[in-house]
Amino acid sequence: MSLHTYSALAALVALAPASAGAGGTRSFHLGDFDDFDAGEAEGAAIEGSGKVTVGLVPARGGVKGAASVFSCAADPKDRSAAWLGTADGSGVQRIKLVTPSKAGAAEPAASKLAELPGAVVSALATLPGGDLLAATLPGGTIHRIDAKGKVSEFAKLQVEQIWALVPHEGRLLVGTGPKGELFSLDLQGKDPKVVLDSDEKDILAVLPVGKEVVVGTSPGAKVLQVAAASDGILVHDFAGDEVRALALVDGGLVAAVNDFTDRGLSSVQALTKNLNRTSLVGQPAEGSLDATSGGAPQSSADLFFVALGPKRDLARAAEATWESWLHKDKQYFTALLGDPAAKGSEVLVAASQQGKVYRVRGRRDVATVADLDERQATALCRLGDGAVLATTGDGAGAYRLAVAPAQKARYRTKVLDAKQPSVFGAVYLRGSGLTLRARSGPGAEPDKRWSEWKSVTLKKEGDALAGALGLPTRRFVELEVTLASGGELRDVQLFYAPENLAPLVAGVDVARPEFELADDDEPDSKLTIKWKAEARDDDDLVYEIRVRPEGTSDKEWISLSGAEPVTKKEYKWDLGSVPDGVYEAQVIASDEPSNGIARAARDEVVSAPFVVDHKRPTIDGVKVNGLAITGTASDDGGQIHDVAFSVDGGPFRAASPSDGLFDTGREGFQLTLPEPLAPGRHRVVLRARDSFGNIGSLAVIADK
Repeated sequence: MSLHTYSALAALVALAPASAGAGGTRSFHLGDFDDFDAGEAEGAAIEGSGKVTVGLVPARGGVKGAASVFSCAADPKDRSAAWLGTADGSGVQRIKLVTPSKAGAAEPAASKLAELPGAVVSALATLPGGDLLAATLPGGTIHRIDAKGKVSEFAKLQVEQIWALVPHEGRLLVGTGPKGELFSLDLQGKDPKVVLDSDEKDILAVLPVGKEVVVGTSPGAKVLQVAAASDGILVHDFAGDEVRALALVDGGLVAAVNDFTDRGLSSVQALTKNLNRTSLVGQPAEGSLDATSGGAPQSSADLFFVALGPKRDLARAAEATWESWLHKDKQYFTALLGDPAAKGSEVLVAASQQGKVYRVRGRRDVATVADLDERQATALCRLGDGAVLATTGDGAGAYRLAVAPAQKARYRTKVLDAKQPSVFGAVYLRGSGLTLRARSGPGAEPDKRWSEWKSVTLKKEGDALAGALGLPTRRFVELEVTLASGGELRDVQLFYAPENLAPLVAGVDVARPEFELADDDEPDSKLTIKWKAEARDDDDLVYEIRVRPEGTSDKEWISLSGAEPVTKKEYKWDLGSVPDGVYEAQVIASDEPSNGIARAARDEVVSAPFVVDHKRPTIDGVKVNGLAITGTASDDGGQIHDVAFSVDGGPFRAASPSDGLFDTGREGFQLTLPEPLAPGRHRVVLRARDSFGNIGSLAVIADK
């Protein structure tokens, strides 16, 4: 089929994932944020408006000797370096990252600075002189580390967990658990004071707002302001389990709130319950360290914003409306990074799912700006040169994220499932500065059985770039789009035709005309043919119904449905002109509407033999003995269904079978006329009915 023909089809086929068209043609369509966000981006931003653009380019650095990186802090003495706090092997490493000048450049590796006791380096901060502070779990120890890696005890608090270290106004603020206390120490680690003693278990986030301080808590998901009163001031109480992070932007305050399916679980509780299996770095709360084991907690995540006004008035946060900027199911947010000095309300959000980092500038401006190779993004910090450092769990890594306009970006769709081995045809990309590769394979996870990546030539056709894939016939397909500087991808549509599966007809049931015992008239002379049918590949089906006398040849089939195809799984056959006899019915299912007449597949099933009977029963051998009447009802075409009688035009009442049941074509019956009955002659009408509802009658006289 030519590209021109496909272009005409593109105007007719509904733009929906795996939409179906005529002749077996179907299409995949990617056109909005959720469609694109299901794929993978490298150096590309997936905009909330539904397009892919060149975004933040990741430069990865490797981290050895740890399962995850949990925390980070910029190195104040080197604008492109940072400190990394690791988990499942507590330690601090240093990494220096720059945007690679060319593809395939060697990946820089972190170097070990210090090993610390415990399982997790939960928080990092730098002192004015350049020394590093590191809090470890379990326990309440804060370690001081100099440039040579010498470790000394900075302070030891009587707490079980430390979640945040934040220098503020010449002192160090420390968020702790499980008593929900915020400590303040001098920069020598002395003079510890509890400046907030909340009713919550854990203080996860600590954020200075000018001279004021707000914190985020768990499990009540509250934002509290530090005040003279030790229990603080409630700023906002969210419907969730934890305020995991807070950030200050030019326009106001942003909060990342997680809501876990298990109401008794939070990311903090998972960590404290089993320190080396923390949900915050993507590991199950209990059991195996393997993150694929399915033990990771299930949650939803929300990002909220409240405007504080030009003077950053925290009192507004308690009375103004918090707007929902972003909601994500089946994941939780792990870190926030704002830039309060920059104009506008932009924040970066790290998420637990697929290593995603989102850029949010408001409720209508959301973009996926990083899609890291590891499964979870765990922490964010800003380097001295303005770039962003993102760390990962479920595979320890660190990425420098920076805008690099001259570098190309790559976007790869999720693996698209055609449900059946398919011929993949034309693809249409709407956008500019695009090149395309494609591959197909037999499994949902690309492996050695998949075809090699194939470059696809694109030509301008209408408002799109069109190309023909020409891939091996397989069930799964994946597209990779490269965006040049300034390029963008707005829409993808791929046409394909699956191998056709024949429909399945499960059985044919022929139901005789229906009637009730109380009916006085013969039923409508229509026989109902019903069947079950399944389209195994979701094709639309039509049916042909045929009948023939039992035992005759295939040439004797007579079509009942005629030229008009049947779409329902039921057909009523009018028996008015059909001779008596034994017949069989055939139902033929076809998927012609979805595949066209040349590619249509069929299935057919023949019913069990059934009887067509128009003959009415007869009544003979009637004997009247006072009020008792006996006789015989006979039917040549079937069985006697019932015998009834009516006295002097009254309602019909049931007679009894002489042998206890009506089950053959000749049945004796008996009845007794009801009392009271007036003396004299009475006209009794006897009525016999067969299994087709045919009625025969006879009138007799009874004397009393």
